[in-house]
Amino acid sequence: MIKQSLSNDDYQSLKIFLDRHFEWYAPKYPTTPPGSPSQFLARIEATSLANAKKGLQMALNDIVEESTVWTPDQVAAADAKFTAAGTFTLSEVRRRNSKKYLQILKRGVINSETEYYLVKGIIDGGGLEPGATESTQLQAMLNDFEARLAASLRQRPTASE
Repeated sequence: MIKQSLSNDDYQSLKIFLDRHFEWYAPKYPTTPPGSPSQFLARIEATSLANAKKGLQMALNDIVEESTVWTPDQVAAADAKFTAAGTFTLSEVRRRNSKKYLQILKRGVINSETEYYLVKGIIDGGGLEPGATESTQLQAMLNDFEARLAASLRQRPTASE
């Protein structure tokens, strides 16, 4: 979780994101409470906006963790739906809230295919300004991983060897 204050504007937009995610992607059970997540957060806001923001942040962290197994096509489709709904994209939420993403960024090297697809989804999802320092750094990391992967594939013995 990123330790920064969530602006009121971002909080309102992220509540829309949470509602749409709940509507489109969360499994529903007979025990699922009625109403939307933002209605639940509104009840918390009545006594403490800070606690409501913490609750939203925890829900976003869960979404980031759940979506780490999504394919790039699934992330792109979700991003398009969230954009049409006028809220943050999944890629942007992942970029802002992913502990793994922050670790990769700090390390400066992509170490696995899972990390590769997380970073690729963030870049492809439009969560970064093209040409921004972070975007340039991530693209270099993707290129490096692809080159290392290609080199390792060339070095593997074939079945006929």
